[in-house]
Amino acid sequence: MPIELAWYMSCDGDSRHIGRRFADHPPSYETFTRIARNAERAGFTTLLVPTSQMSGHYGAQAPAWDSIVNAAVAAPATKTIKLLLAVRMGVIDPAICARMLASLDELSGGRILLNIVTGGAPLASYGEELDHDTRYERTGEYLQVLDGLWTREKFTFQGKYYRLKDASVYPRPVQKPRIPFFMAGASDAARRIAAERAEYSVFWGETPEQVRGEIQKVERMLEGTDRRLKYVTRFQIIARETEAEAWAAAAELLSQVDPEVLAHRRGVIGTFDSQGTRNQQARAKEEMVGPNLWAGMGRIRTGSAVAIVGSHGQCAEKIIELERAGVDLLILSGFPLHSECERVGRHVIPLVREMERALPARAWIGSAR
Repeated sequence: MPIELAWYMSCDGDSRHIGRRFADHPPSYETFTRIARNAERAGFTTLLVPTSQMSGHYGAQAPAWDSIVNAAVAAPATKTIKLLLAVRMGVIDPAICARMLASLDELSGGRILLNIVTGGAPLASYGEELDHDTRYERTGEYLQVLDGLWTREKFTFQGKYYRLKDASVYPRPVQKPRIPFFMAGASDAARRIAAERAEYSVFWGETPEQVRGEIQKVERMLEGTDRRLKYVTRFQIIARETEAEAWAAAAELLSQVDPEVLAHRRGVIGTFDSQGTRNQQARAKEEMVGPNLWAGMGRIRTGSAVAIVGSHGQCAEKIIELERAGVDLLILSGFPLHSECERVGRHVIPLVREMERALPARAWIGSAR
């Protein structure tokens, strides 16, 4: 199957520059529906609807909307694009979360996908101070509860964190047997949960070689089982007619960083114990992590910070490299989100499909897993 391409909606608005105190286009119905509709028209099959308790691109006082609210905004504004909805496990009671997500699946006509986020810092869970492995242990139980409530008439569960007796939730998801699980995380604990309970393993990309390595780690966990996973990674993208123009656009993106915002972001990033965040920050110190791969956005972003930067053809070639590394779904984003999705859809996606058709069958043998 050809690589599936997704776009990113944000939860804190949209701008040409990141690192300013506030977004040019703050969170609103108009801001988010424009991104979602443009991504759908541009040919992306999926839209990541992220979660965060604070802005990831702007200052400490910049607003960030809740992901479930954003999905409720985007669902009726679109027709075909799937909504990969990020939800932080443990913040909402799982039975309440099960009903909310099933309701959204009904609202969207069966287009909700669950991006499972476990959290990387106390602020991410409203000050709840659980260590890394404890958070993931709780996430494992949370997924058992969601699965049970969505697939059984009566569900009883006795766990360390959650207990239910003869519980039922209505409506049920439109999708059967349930809404698919996308398990996010780069730690061994995250990989184990993905291998046991998810349909997709999600991790931040750094280089094609690193991506291939992450996939192989999970594949080894699946050995001896009948389970098969699909793999999802995440990159920024800055594509222009020429490579020089793309690098100029990368410089422009960070040209208005506010010193106070930069200092605040450094403080926030330092509190994270997420393995993925640590990996991205290590890359950010290198700036260039590979040909046409730039990590400079890590000065501002706590999440995915490595960008594919280059001409339309160079960006398409890098996407093909990731496909051959084993990626099934690639999530991209560029700023401003509402217009960069159109640029990528017009100039890069057609080249990716053309390159896929030109590849001889033997070029794929053993290339992924």
